[in-house]
Amino acid sequence: MFIFDSINRGLARRFIRDFDETGNKQVRIRYGMFAGWFSIVVTSILFIIRITLGVMAGSISVIANAFHVLSHLANSIILVVTFVVTGKPATAKNPFGHGRMEHIAPLIMSIVLFVSGFQMAETSVHQILNPHKVNYWPALPWILLATIVVKQWLSSLVGYLGTRVESRVIRANAAHHNLEAVMTGAVIAGLVAGHHFHHPEIDGYIGVAVSAWLLFLGFRNGRDAIVPLLGQAPGKDIIERIRSTARSVDGVEDVHEIIVHDYGSMYLISLHAEIPETLGPARMHEIAERCENALGRVFGGIAVCHTDPLMERTPEIQALEDLFSSLLSRLDTVEAYHDFRVIAESAEKIIIAADLDVAEGVDESDHEHIVKNLEHMVLETIPGVAYCSFYITPRFAY
Repeated sequence: MFIFDSINRGLARRFIRDFDETGNKQVRIRYGMFAGWFSIVVTSILFIIRITLGVMAGSISVIANAFHVLSHLANSIILVVTFVVTGKPATAKNPFGHGRMEHIAPLIMSIVLFVSGFQMAETSVHQILNPHKVNYWPALPWILLATIVVKQWLSSLVGYLGTRVESRVIRANAAHHNLEAVMTGAVIAGLVAGHHFHHPEIDGYIGVAVSAWLLFLGFRNGRDAIVPLLGQAPGKDIIERIRSTARSVDGVEDVHEIIVHDYGSMYLISLHAEIPETLGPARMHEIAERCENALGRVFGGIAVCHTDPLMERTPEIQALEDLFSSLLSRLDTVEAYHDFRVIAESAEKIIIAADLDVAEGVDESDHEHIVKNLEHMVLETIPGVAYCSFYITPRFAY
């Protein structure tokens, strides 16, 4: 929330060394540790306040809400453990380091939510079937309302930290804190309504609603956590940053077949760099290494740059490519191509080669048919072609 922005910046600058160096792995870990420990302290205090209020009032919904806060405490502890593990150096058994712990942590958090949801549902149903009177006093809803404000501030602080270092696990922790307003607001409404209308079972119904919300969050967060573990497609912004970084290296005309492996605090990147063949093998190799170094500096990992020689575009070669491009425009299944090459087989015959990017909805079982169909069109249209060599870029390359 914008009203907390200046407070959040001031706190972060005060407690996080090298605050502005967000690309540094160690600084990223400091962000995570600060977010985790600060959440632990604040959430522990809120849990003690709410569980005390719940026990004093004999309110199932307030106790359920306190245990929801306790799940946040567990999430914050997991957050700290995550960045302790992430900070460990690479070993022989874990040569890529421990950064993927950032992807495992949200899954653990979802399990905690599931367990809390089931436990609270059981207690809430008991309150509905066998209601007991809630010990209500006028200050109770106001104290709970004050804890909402504190939680919203904590959410904004943790969210601010997660956004600065682009950490999924920190942002997930912030999202959990942010849910407090809706859930605690419902608890307050139930307490007030139950007291004024003399129906203590309302407390149980609110508890069931809170439990259902916990179960839903556990399912959603678990589903979202599994995706990067299975191998999530990189975001368009990451791909574009990789392209622009590589193209900023003198000699790299363009890049394609970008493959990205996300290890939490670093990326492993491989790509094909298009470099004019007239520069010669030694110069092309030097440019590829400079491209790898540039990507390593920006993304904090390892980059492997394969060189694709760009043919000299003579009028004859350009005419063949224009004809080839016009043939591709007839195919709805092919979106783009790169690495167009003309290879001499003999004085009379040539070989045409290219890499193809097919449309997103095209099934892999159709790839062979697409290649054969395009080869047939080329052989029929372009004279002097001995055969074609077409390669379809896999889905995990961009």
